[in-house]
Formats: sequence, structure tokens, C-alpha cells
Amino acid sequence: MRIAFLPLDGRPVTRGAFLRLAAIAGADVLTPAPEHLGDLKRPADVEGLWAWLAGPGAHADLVVASAELLIYGGLVPSRVGHEPLDRCLALAARWGEARRARPRRRLYLSASNLRLPRTADATEEPDYWTEYGPDIFAHSYDDDRYAATGDPTSRTRAAAAAAAVPATVLADVRWRRERNLAVLQRLVELAGEEIFDALLIGQDDAAEYGWTRRDLRALAAAVASCGAGSRAWVTYGTDELAARLLARALVTERRDPPRVQVTYSAPAFRDVIPRYEGQALDLTVTSHIATAGCGRVNASPDLHLFVHNSPGEQQEAPQQAPYPRSELDGLFEALTGGVASGTPCALADVRYSNGADCTCVARLLEAPRASGVCAYGGWNTMSNTLGMVLAQALISVGGGERANRDFTILRFLDDWGYQAVVRQRLLQEVLPRYSRAGYPDSGPAYDACAEAARAWLQETCVPPIARSFAVPIVIDRVGFPWKRLFHAALDMRVG
Repeated sequence: MRIAFLPLDGRPVTRGAFLRLAAIAGADVLTPAPEHLGDLKRPADVEGLWAWLAGPGAHADLVVASAELLIYGGLVPSRVGHEPLDRCLALAARWGEARRARPRRRLYLSASNLRLPRTADATEEPDYWTEYGPDIFAHSYDDDRYAATGDPTSRTRAAAAAAAVPATVLADVRWRRERNLAVLQRLVELAGEEIFDALLIGQDDAAEYGWTRRDLRALAAAVASCGAGSRAWVTYGTDELAARLLARALVTERRDPPRVQVTYSAPAFRDVIPRYEGQALDLTVTSHIATAGCGRVNASPDLHLFVHNSPGEQQEAPQQAPYPRSELDGLFEALTGGVASGTPCALADVRYSNGADCTCVARLLEAPRASGVCAYGGWNTMSNTLGMVLAQALISVGGGERANRDFTILRFLDDWGYQAVVRQRLLQEVLPRYSRAGYPDSGPAYDACAEAARAWLQETCVPPIARSFAVPIVIDRVGFPWKRLFHAALDMRVG
């Protein structure tokens, strides 16, 4: 299979992970160099990327592309740019031309409903988010909650939050949401016209209520009214959407859809809404399985998906505390049985957000090849982790064993080693030494953080992983995409 890949942006989690997964599948990937994908708020050359798709990317069997990249110039530019709606709709319409130019080429597109974070951080948002972000979120949340429940308390809170934000700022927030929704609705219409073979619309940084939820409902209604239900889906997650589309593309080539059985470490809490999500965990698990082209079963699976969920409200990984290993006995008994049966077993580690569960990882790595899992993940939001793990597990079936091993090792180093362990040490031990350094932007502390992260990962986290997989591992370099400590780029060698 030859794939033309136009990622969300150039980060390792959006570009690098896809390329590694495609290598497991043995696919040939054509993709623009990272320098052509923009940088944080600097958009990519949209016209140049469309020209690339019509040129070097023209002869691929499958296109996996990001709507944000080819309309706004990237994910963050889609949140901060000022492109007029007419221009955005005209770019969306070019997919019709792409379909007519190569009718038999499969077109898989990811898109994202505009997020609405609650934090006072403008790193990936318009500048006014630093001052007004929490109030914008509060207004959105209670405005939607009042519409859904009629609770007068929410009406009062929504009004109070709106009063704290300048009218011009709220108008800009609404304009951006309306523009984004109109573009997504047009993409859904194109799916209904069979322009796309698959359109996956995701959502990150959501909550149980808010304008994100309102827009998702509108998009679900558009999918139904356009008769696009077999080609377009509304889901949760964003950074991992391309990986999920790749898995779906490979699954559709198989005669029978894979059957996936789900086992929770805390089944009584499968209906809890995780952080940064807008619906119950189990609903999202079912959605991810379905949008990957699989069926969910209770017995005789082709893949056994273990979801290590939180026994209560989900917390942040950096604030996790040790707990008795015995709490994991049931999970590991089921996992051991699944591996022994010969069924591929994958583990989505979502007990915490933004990093792995250190207690679970320690126990996994006590046994050979991480207790026999074919896929592992524990990064960022629940949907990010779940989608990436499911994609890796599905792609690994019949794929390259060494490439899959190396990707699993990378996930342990990144999701556990960096996200849950080393990142906190950088914040506590390195950043304070630099007066102008901050978080998430490391500023003048970048080089010191990069070298400390490399050394700490090599000294502390590599040994248990290397013992479990029985291979030498060397970390050559650590970098930070967009100069932010939130994510790491790891260059490693596995013997």
C-alpha cells in the first residue's frame, strides 16, 4: 500500500507515531518534510501542500489527511487564524476535485471540532485566553448546561461569566466556533456525496456540557441528515485520529471485521466521564472500536483490549501516589489468561490523564515483553491513549514484529518515562535555575532540560524496559516540540 500522508502538524504524536505505525504495516508513506508543516501558531503553506497532494502525493492508493492542515495550515492555526469562511469553504470543496482526479484513490480525512479549554493559557489559543480563558469556559459550560437542564443556577452563572469577558472577545470566540462548525458541516456533506471514504471528526479538551458538546450534537445531526453514517463519524480525540484512520484502512482490507473484547480494571467505574472528555468512558470505548471498523464482543475475540481505568474520578498522572500492587491482581490475572490463550492483548493505561500509571507499568515490566501485550499507551487524554493503543493493536496483527516492539518501547519511554516521571523532575529541578524559563515554554532552559531528560530516562527508565524486552536501548537525544515541555521527541536506538 502506498499512502500519501498530510498530518495535523509535525509533532511526534501526530506525524512520527503514524510513520512508525505505517512501518509496522509495511506501508510505503509519502509525506511532506516537517519544515513544511508550520510551527505552533505559524501556519503551513496551504497552497503548497495542495500542490504536493496533486504532485508527489498523486499516485498513492490511500490519502490520510488533516482538514485543519489543508484549510487553516495546522491544528493551532485553526484556533487562532483569521481566514474568512468563504476561503475555508472553497478549500474544503477542493476535495471534490481530488476525488474526480483519481476516482479509485481512497480519501480518509480527519477533522476536529474546535476545543474550548478551561485554563488561562494562550500557548495554543488566541492571546486573550490568558486573561479570559476560564471565564469563557465557564460561560460556555453553564450556557449549554442551562439549555440542557433548565437549571436557573446555570443561567445565573453563565451570565456572570459572560459579564467578566469583553463583548468583543466573546464575539470572536463565537465567530471562530461558527466558522469551524460551518466547515465541518460542509465536510460532512461531502462525505454524504461519497467524496470521502472515511471522515473522522474528533474532539479534544471537552466537558460534559459546553459549546463543544452543542456543536458535536449539530454534527451528529448533520451526519444523519446527509445519510453519511457509513462514511462519517463524530468521536472524541484529535492528535491520534490519523492513526485510527490508518487502522481502519487496514481493517477494511480484511474480509471479516475484527472482534474486540473489552476488560476494565475497574468495571464499576466504566461510566465515569474522564478528564478532558464529554461522555462516559464506556461510550467512548465503543465508539473507538466501531470507528476503527471493528465489532465489540463479549467472548471469542480477535483482539482483547484491556482498559486500565480509574477507580473513581480520573486524576492527573503527575500527581499520582503509590497504591497497593494487589489492586491490580484482577487485571493481571485476566491479562495473563488472555495472553496464554493466544489472543493478541493490548493495554490502554487511562487510570490517569497526561501520563502512565507508574504502579501498573512497574508490574507490566516485571515479565518478559511487558507481560506479552501487543500494544501499550498511557499519554495525554483518555481518547488519545485509547485510539493509539487500538490502532497499534490492529495494525500489529500480521505486521512487522520488530517495528511493533520498538514502537511499544517508545510508548513506555514517552508515556511512562517522560510524561509520568521525568517531566516533573524538570519542573522541579531544572526550570527553577533559569529566571526567564517557564511552563509550558522552556525558554532559556531548553538545552538543560533536553540533556537532563535524556540522562534521567537513560539512567532510570531504560533499565527496566531493556530487561523486560531483553534488548539494549540507547537514548541519543530528547527534544521538545514547539519548545514546550508538555511533549517530548525521543531519538532512540534499540539493539
